[in-house]
Amino acid sequence: MAQADMEELVPDDVIPHKTLPPLRYRDLPEAPPWTQLVGPSVILAGLALGSGEFVFWPYITYRSGFVFFWACLLGVITQYFINLEIERWTLATGESAITGFCRLSRWWAPVMLLLNILPWIWPGWATGAGKLLSWLVFGAQTKALVTAVPLLVSPTPELPADLREHAAVVETSGGAAELRWTGSLAAPQQQQLRGLSADPAWNEAIDQLTLRLRKTGGMELQTKYVNWIAIGTLVLIGLVLTSSPVVYNTVERLQSWLVLLIVVCACVLGVLFIQPYAITALLRGSLSLGELPGPESGLEQMALLGALAFAGAGGTMNLGQSNFIKDKGYGMGKYIGRITSPITGNEEAIADVGYHFKHTPENMRRWRDWWRAANMEHFFSFFLTCVACLVLLALLAYSLFYDANGQIRPEAANFGEDLNFIWGEANLIEAGFSNPLLGKLFRTMFFVMGMALLLTTELGVLDATVRISTDILKVNFLRNNDAWSQSRLYFVLLWTEIAIGTAILLAGEYYPQFRQPMFLLKTSAAMNGGVMFIYTVILLYLNNKILSRSLSMTPLRFLAMVWGCGFFGYFTLLALKYEVFPWLTGGR
Repeated sequence: MAQADMEELVPDDVIPHKTLPPLRYRDLPEAPPWTQLVGPSVILAGLALGSGEFVFWPYITYRSGFVFFWACLLGVITQYFINLEIERWTLATGESAITGFCRLSRWWAPVMLLLNILPWIWPGWATGAGKLLSWLVFGAQTKALVTAVPLLVSPTPELPADLREHAAVVETSGGAAELRWTGSLAAPQQQQLRGLSADPAWNEAIDQLTLRLRKTGGMELQTKYVNWIAIGTLVLIGLVLTSSPVVYNTVERLQSWLVLLIVVCACVLGVLFIQPYAITALLRGSLSLGELPGPESGLEQMALLGALAFAGAGGTMNLGQSNFIKDKGYGMGKYIGRITSPITGNEEAIADVGYHFKHTPENMRRWRDWWRAANMEHFFSFFLTCVACLVLLALLAYSLFYDANGQIRPEAANFGEDLNFIWGEANLIEAGFSNPLLGKLFRTMFFVMGMALLLTTELGVLDATVRISTDILKVNFLRNNDAWSQSRLYFVLLWTEIAIGTAILLAGEYYPQFRQPMFLLKTSAAMNGGVMFIYTVILLYLNNKILSRSLSMTPLRFLAMVWGCGFFGYFTLLALKYEVFPWLTGGR
């Protein structure tokens, strides 16, 4: 008789199995020291660094200073508690958190599959890495953009000769007039335009022009071969994962080295460029609870929601933490098995469903040891790494873009949208050295750090997304199909996702928005903010009503999770109200 048939089943009054097979009893293994568990949270930190820490929060700092930084810190703290609740279920059962959701209702399987695939299918990180590499190798060509605003002034003021190179008043086909401005708008030019007429309608048009140019910069940085470089990075990541004997071990090793490189580079640049006034401004912004960036910042609600989701890993990547600790062998995950390469690895037997332990005094002692070790590992590997890099990179951006009076520097005012602000940071770093060789060296360091950040994220996103999808499909739909092992399913899904990402990037040759990393990242991040609200609510129920009282949340952690529901729920509603619904109804 097979061992699985002889094992005692966990009764439904302990953990109900519903549409999945029941859990089986085994003793909880002994917990090692927490330092031997380091790895899963480093992977999660690597996912966080390339999105929130390097892109979204420095971008928000560039647009509005530290006015919204309080939300960043709250976002990281909230995700710390959410992640540990994701780990709780896996420690207790060896199953992923999503498998736990599917024990509540079979409908969570297709829902979570869609919520896992749709937000992460956009290859924004590979595109961003491609853009940085293109800038480093080929540089960038600057193209002036034409910005137009309607004019309700009659008669229109005459433009002086020195402004006609940039400005023109043009009659449109409908008989109305508009002011068109070519290129960026300097402060003296803005003042000169205002002085041409005292008419309130004219000044309102100048306000609109200034606001639009604050958002776009009036300039476009044209780069070469970005999408082709991005496709190359996707294929390279696919080859690395496919050739890994044990996929988790390769991901952990790569992410650990890349995160170390990133932290070292951030510290070196921070020592050289961060100014004391930036630290003061950050502390002041951290205490401005409830304050939001104004319309003059040009920031949309979707960008703010995305930044909150990426103040940490974000979306279903947080749920991937349960898959990571399962492969690392945390708690009951020791009995489950790992995904191996079909080419270079020896396939391991992987249990489709998990195990639980009887609540004997010895097992409960081991549970407390595991819970303590998991908290320590996540605090030092994820929480402190994310906070340190968030603070360092935001301070670096503020020190480069703003002066001691909190005003944006004239040379930094027109970097515009997308990742252009990163190009600006690199050039300001180079300009900060009197020695040209040193300037180029540190500019290169910044670009290399950025590419490492974005590639760690793309690597982690591909692995985690495919890992979660594999788990959902195998456990819920292919459990009794021996032809589709988890390893085989993983690699088929991996190359399918790479193929879809490649198709999106090729579409960028015809649809310009698919050539813009920030558009792809905003799309992914905003969707993930809503996803986090959904699964935080489910975790509250799962870990309080399904797990026994001795394993469930303490009152403090329960309150933290309630806060997480409200936190992400509030910003999801804002995004729906101001971005999604107007778009669906044609209001924007």
